[in-house]
Amino acid sequence: MSSSQTAPLPSAEADSVLQQFHRDGFVVVRNVLSAEECANLRSITDRYAADPAFDESRSTWFVVRNPQDYDIAFARLFIREPIYSLVKAILGPECRFCGQNVIRNGPGQAISNWHVDDCNKLEHPLPPDVPRWPAGARLPLIWLSVQVPLSDITAVEDGPTEIVPGSHYSGRLCPGESPVFEGRPAEPILCRAGDIYLFNHQTWHRGMPNVGQKTRYLMQLQYARGDSLAFRCQGAERTPALMKVLENADPQLVQVMVGPPKYC
Repeated sequence: MSSSQTAPLPSAEADSVLQQFHRDGFVVVRNVLSAEECANLRSITDRYAADPAFDESRSTWFVVRNPQDYDIAFARLFIREPIYSLVKAILGPECRFCGQNVIRNGPGQAISNWHVDDCNKLEHPLPPDVPRWPAGARLPLIWLSVQVPLSDITAVEDGPTEIVPGSHYSGRLCPGESPVFEGRPAEPILCRAGDIYLFNHQTWHRGMPNVGQKTRYLMQLQYARGDSLAFRCQGAERTPALMKVLENADPQLVQVMVGPPKYC
C-alpha cells in the first residue's frame, strides 16, 4: 500500500507551508492521499458521472459537480488531515464546505483561459497609481480551494494547473496570455496522485490544455469562512441525497458540511 497522511503536520512544517501559501498564493503538500484512495475516488467519480439519477445535480460538462451527494468518501475529505488543520489556520476554526467537484477532462479539454475565480471577480483591486499590495500582507480570504490530483499530473502534456506566483498581490486581473508578475512567469503545478495544493483563488491561474493520452482527474475541495453570511459561505445544500450520505456521519463532518454559520 502506498503512503498517505492522516494527521496534522508538525508545527514547523505547517508554519512553512502556510508562509509559502501567503507569499506565493499557492503551496503543494506531497503524499496526502494514498494511490489506493485515489483509485477508489476515480472509480466512484466514473460511476457517479454515469448515474442517470444524478443528471440534474451533476454537470454534463467535464466538471463533475456535487460528488458529496453521492458517496461519503468525498464528503469525508473535508475533515481529512492535514488538509483540515491547514485550512482552519487560513480561514479560521469555523471554516466550512462551500463546494466540491471533480474536473475530469480528457485529451483536448481544459479551462485554459487565465482568470481568478468567481467569474474573474477581483476582491482586492488597486488603483492604477498603486503598483501592488505590500509584500507580506495577508489579504483577507473569504474562501479557498484545495486541489487534489486523483491521477498523476507530472508533465505539461497532462494539463496541470498553471499559476503565476505572487500575483494575488497585484490588485489586478490577469493582463494577458503570457502573464508575469514582478519577473516571475507562470509555473505548472506538477503532482502525483494524492498530492494536494492549496491556492488563493485571487492568484492568476488556468488549466493547461490536456494534450496527452489520458484523462486528468482533479478534485476540488472548496472551503469558506464560517463567520460570514456571504453567498460563498452558505454551506452545502441539504439535499435528500446528501442528508442520506451524512446519516451516522462524524458530527464534526456534519457541521462542516451543512451546519449553520457561526454568527447566523
